[in-house]
Amino acid sequence: MTRFRRCLDIIRTAAVITALVVLTVSGTGCRPGPDVAGDDGASPEPITVGLLPIVDSLPFFVADRNGYFTEAGVEVDLQVYQSALLRDTALQSGEIDGMVGDILAALALKDSGTDVRIVSICLGATPDEGRFAILAAPDSGIETVDDLRGVEIALSPNTIIEYVVDRLLTSHGFAPEEIRDLVVTKIPDRFQMLMSGQIQAACLPDPLAAFAEHQGARLVLDDTGDLNVSQSVIIFTGSAIAHNPEGISRLLEAYSRAVEAINADPDAFRELMVEMARLPEPIKDTYPVDHFPSPQVPTKGQVEAVIEWMEAKDLLGTSLTYEDIVTDEFAAGR
Repeated sequence: MTRFRRCLDIIRTAAVITALVVLTVSGTGCRPGPDVAGDDGASPEPITVGLLPIVDSLPFFVADRNGYFTEAGVEVDLQVYQSALLRDTALQSGEIDGMVGDILAALALKDSGTDVRIVSICLGATPDEGRFAILAAPDSGIETVDDLRGVEIALSPNTIIEYVVDRLLTSHGFAPEEIRDLVVTKIPDRFQMLMSGQIQAACLPDPLAAFAEHQGARLVLDDTGDLNVSQSVIIFTGSAIAHNPEGISRLLEAYSRAVEAINADPDAFRELMVEMARLPEPIKDTYPVDHFPSPQVPTKGQVEAVIEWMEAKDLLGTSLTYEDIVTDEFAAGR
């Protein structure tokens, strides 16, 4: 039994809602790839990637299960972490070479002194990929965006969640003083408080947002319209990029094959998505398998908008530019 299969066995036994917010630590490992030299004669080094068990990570699991990493000639070890904090700490300590995160996380790592670069988007090339939603509690009386003025919205501060809330509401004409945050850091707590009516509104990512809707929460606003504000991205350390570019290139080659396979027949990977992202039973058969973009870097506008927001929040101690955090060495720009 491979370490990958053992990981899926562990995933099956996790609690549904807790699992949606990545509360199981596990490791997966790909089969060793053939020692095939690149055009420059150098063999790629093994690569370790840190993941959260969320929908965004699906192409990595597909590439592993289908043997695409092996066929690309690169050995990839997928490590699954219980939280973004543990994942980021592993990257900072050198335990992993890369990870799936978001633009804000990459900038925070860079600002803290960890040399990282974004090499590609995972989800978010288009607005309908990787949804975040602001939802109202059942029986809250909140029905429209204007009803959110002055209402406390539960979120985790200084994260992509707060960024999304600010961008969505300001795009609807909210003044800063009309946006009120309620700090509820843990997503399962946020979900439970919303559904029990302890809070009036909350921002949640899919698939938990979809589950909340299924259970009676009202969707007020999400980021699937004209404003594309959230991207998950593949991040590698500067050291990995400098010393193992062939390995990263081959990893993205295998990743691209996985994306093509998912997009060609999404339902063929539903069972894997349900196991890996631990979808709740009521939505496991209806929650759509995301369309994944081919490897490509985020746009300058997408990155600079996050930088501007972080600077306004005093979350950056250094001045960073698009070129400081993004490399197009491995994936095409847009």
